[in-house]
Amino acid sequence: MYSGTGTVSDEYIRYILETYSAQIIRLCYTYVKNKEDAEDIAQDVFLELMRRNQQFEDAEYEKAWLMRTAVNKCKNLLKSSRVKRTVPLEDEYTDNDSNPENQKEDNAVRDAVLALPEKYRTVVHLFYFSGMSIKEIAVVTGVNTATVGTRLARGREQLKKILKGEIDL
Repeated sequence: MYSGTGTVSDEYIRYILETYSAQIIRLCYTYVKNKEDAEDIAQDVFLELMRRNQQFEDAEYEKAWLMRTAVNKCKNLLKSSRVKRTVPLEDEYTDNDSNPENQKEDNAVRDAVLALPEKYRTVVHLFYFSGMSIKEIAVVTGVNTATVGTRLARGREQLKKILKGEIDL
């Protein structure tokens, strides 16, 4: 996908945007809980990729770099004084399903995931919503695979407690 000249081609940019933009925006949303900020951060991630003229060994490393960069940019934003405001949660995890019962379940799951502590929320999101493996999540988060597995298990347990009685698990 990368051009041989060492510059980012239009085709590669299109591929990256089509492949990763939705995943990165959803990941960022789990941190910043605001659609506009999540979209801004995703744009910053893609600009960083273009600025660095980054070349990847394979698609797994490419995805890990993009997700790790997004996580870092989210954390930087959250540290800034600009985000010391309360923002409403938006409906980012639903697929605009016309079935009200499905929407209710989607909203309950979304709210439950967003209610998790950050270390659990991140691994749950990356595993279930981005389809990353435990090994990939370890690379993105910078923790070992055993820790990712433990956080995933604990996150699931917390989700079960939060969602108990609201939806069928």
